[in-house]
Amino acid sequence: MANQDERRVDTRIEDHSVLELKIMFASEAPGLLGKNVSGSTVDVSASGLGLSLNCEVPVDSTLDLRVTLKDDFKKFFLSGKVRWCKPSSESGMFQVGVALHERTDVDTDLDNWKKAIAT
Repeated sequence: MANQDERRVDTRIEDHSVLELKIMFASEAPGLLGKNVSGSTVDVSASGLGLSLNCEVPVDSTLDLRVTLKDDFKKFFLSGKVRWCKPSSESGMFQVGVALHERTDVDTDLDNWKKAIAT
């Protein structure tokens, strides 16, 4: 039986290749503003990111992220909302789910991100 809670529309790709992750804005946690966060992607899709981070990020926080994937050294400026955050089995780390979205007040690289993930 399929998981009733599964709401993903795009296929997730297991990926552990983030080189840089910077929180450019966090609506629910102003103390994270401008913070370089240690961690990596767990999985990526055209519409979201599964992250493993060294800090807790409040659910419903809007994040602006700069992400660089190892296989594509182009930097992507993305924006998204934290859907969930929970402690990881790895000490001091947190698993975070981010749903990506467009913004009306600033240009993001979401279209280019979707193309890069599709290839």
